[in-house]
Amino acid sequence: MLTEKEKEIIALGASVAAGCRPCTEHHVKAARAAGVCDRGLTLAVETALAVRESATKTMDEWAGQCQGERPELDSGFRAEKRQIAELTAVAAAFAVNSVPDLRARLQAACACGATTEQIRLTLAIAGMVKKAAEEKLAAVIGELSGASETCCAAPARPAGCGCGPSGA
Repeated sequence: MLTEKEKEIIALGASVAAGCRPCTEHHVKAARAAGVCDRGLTLAVETALAVRESATKTMDEWAGQCQGERPELDSGFRAEKRQIAELTAVAAAFAVNSVPDLRARLQAACACGATTEQIRLTLAIAGMVKKAAEEKLAAVIGELSGASETCCAAPARPAGCGCGPSGA
């Protein structure tokens, strides 16, 4: 079991990692109401940001492996491709749940001539990608369905804990 304080620390960390400002604000207040101290709040935020940073670094490495050698992008190429870069930024902001970035990127995409239809298609693509990623996460969580009610009932099993259906 988790205490109310522990649940709110976890919820705050998930909110920060998800990039949800309203959720973060709510869970800071709820954590304080549950008796979480400022150091506990900071621990949740730092932990979540470290995971986001790790995920970004890992994704950069993986994209590099998929892409291969990355050429330098000069200012002329960037200027020529500004609209597609802004549409890509719209999709990325959507994928990481960043409302402020999404608003800014939508404005920037419109400013460089993106049409409503291009923006709608961009958001649809981002939604499909996000859904596929969520399905992959659900599959990992589904692998735990046979886990015992010990530490391995959680999404992340501690290395060498010895519990769970396969003793993993």
